[in-house]
Amino acid sequence: MHKHPLAAVRSAAMLLLLFAGRVSAQSSVPEVMDALINRLYATQSLEQLYALDDARVQSLLLPEERRILATKHWSFTVDIPAVVSVMRNVEQKIPPFWLAESGFAKTDLLVTNVDGWKYEVWQKPVPAGRVELGISSLDEFRPHYFVCVGPQESGRKVTLSAFHPEGQAVGEMKEGASTYGDWTELVLAEIPGVLRGQVLLPTTRGRAREACVVSSFRKTPFPSSRTPGPVFLTWSGDPRVTQDIHWRTNTEINAGVVRYREKGAAGSFIEVSADCRKMEDRLLANDRYCHWFTAALTALKPGQAYEYQVGAPDSDNWSQPADFSTAPSGTAPFSFLYCSDTHNRPDWGDLLQSVFKLHPEAAFCTVSGDLVGTGLERDDWDQFLNFGEPMFSRRPLMPAIGNHDAQLGLGPGMFLDILSLPPNGPAAIPPERAYTFSYSNAQFFVLDVMSDANAQADWLRTELARSTATWKLAIFHFPLYLVGEEYPELQEKWASLFDAYHVDLVLTGHVHNHLRSYPVRGGKRVASPAEGTIYITSVSIPGDRMPNPKPPLIEAGASGPGFCNLIHIDGNRLTFRALAKDGAAKDEFSIQK
Repeated sequence: MHKHPLAAVRSAAMLLLLFAGRVSAQSSVPEVMDALINRLYATQSLEQLYALDDARVQSLLLPEERRILATKHWSFTVDIPAVVSVMRNVEQKIPPFWLAESGFAKTDLLVTNVDGWKYEVWQKPVPAGRVELGISSLDEFRPHYFVCVGPQESGRKVTLSAFHPEGQAVGEMKEGASTYGDWTELVLAEIPGVLRGQVLLPTTRGRAREACVVSSFRKTPFPSSRTPGPVFLTWSGDPRVTQDIHWRTNTEINAGVVRYREKGAAGSFIEVSADCRKMEDRLLANDRYCHWFTAALTALKPGQAYEYQVGAPDSDNWSQPADFSTAPSGTAPFSFLYCSDTHNRPDWGDLLQSVFKLHPEAAFCTVSGDLVGTGLERDDWDQFLNFGEPMFSRRPLMPAIGNHDAQLGLGPGMFLDILSLPPNGPAAIPPERAYTFSYSNAQFFVLDVMSDANAQADWLRTELARSTATWKLAIFHFPLYLVGEEYPELQEKWASLFDAYHVDLVLTGHVHNHLRSYPVRGGKRVASPAEGTIYITSVSIPGDRMPNPKPPLIEAGASGPGFCNLIHIDGNRLTFRALAKDGAAKDEFSIQK
């Protein structure tokens, strides 16, 4: 059995002593988990890491670590004697170890939400003062528990303060209340009368992962090596004169370079050094650390094809030769591909490769969110980029953030670390989450449904008002005016601007349908694309069938194993085709201005 090198030369007892000093009474849950996971890597084989169960992990916890995990995850102060209720999903097989140990007792009360999830209620009376709660679980079970607090004495009002983590939302325990900040539509449906009206403390589902180790160590099917890969392109600057090139290696390679020249030129290559970032996914047991490289090529010629390779200086490890082309300096016909909800699946990769072989003229590819299944797990990104590399090493990827990419309320950190995108979005949200870019006579407005809609609306209004593009297209994840998920806030904030400034197409995803609206303005069908916007949601993996009956705003739909959509713009004409793997069009239309 393969052992980690440290485990082969040091006893487990010695390593326990080595790592124990890293945890003190003031340590946090993340610090405890760092120490525990480092100790696990040092004392367990890969096979043992993959096989860890709850009992084994608890046996490996040091007493001080156990205390911190039981008290430092979530805390607040109550001003009067109170009853704290912890709502725990009944599907969770093993209750948090600290619940009964700290005096919580299971009751017969039950809470449900609109999706039918059931939560059992554990309660504990507490005096005025500090309330300290522990981790949700040692495994990856989600959803996280949530909390409500009421007074012990009827008729009194309890006030909560000094929250940890800071920024805690506070609501009221009632039907229709949201329990997860990252899934606000998942509201409460049934509440016992004794809990109704109490102070509700919602959370985010992703916090359940803060202490996960059981069944949580993963392996990537594409571990990094000395050889660069996957190689892929994005734009963070003007597509006419810049090109960003990215790749990954193992940590033995500390420097990277791109060598490039005009395609077919006989002259020597130009070399550009790359920035290097060390990336850690601490639960990716067979490839915990790797190096990501980004090189920004500038001062390129518009409308020019280039050939390039990436590698390390003074090394024989180079990528396969590839090519890219800059955007034209003026108006010229072009095509691009639009995918959605790819979820790092190989069948999407096969679809993309097939359509790209049939349509190599595509200038770039956009994905309207949910590129991967779990946005903070690097093995998902390894798969997505390896499956997409045959196209993405030659044509830029310009995606939007989906809810799966901003994992369970924890943010799109890995999306932002891996990709470089235009930093020209709203000042009120982090850069590269929303952005705009132009190609030929079209301008694209990429929005982030996981960030503040108001801040993006202000920015979008400004950008649309000054746009001189013939064609305006918006790209984001949640669909509007289609079926089931209407998102009234986005309709109010964004669709009103699409109406005011006549955005031609809105490209979305999320619901795993391919649906196309009639031209819409003000939420109503209008006679022609000249009067309104066409809204499309698509899916690039097997999706759902066309709703029956057909929703009133839907003109067309398609079902099948997934679609890669080809959009062609030639002057004042736009043509859309939803393509299957064999290139057959399952939905198509055109707009003539």
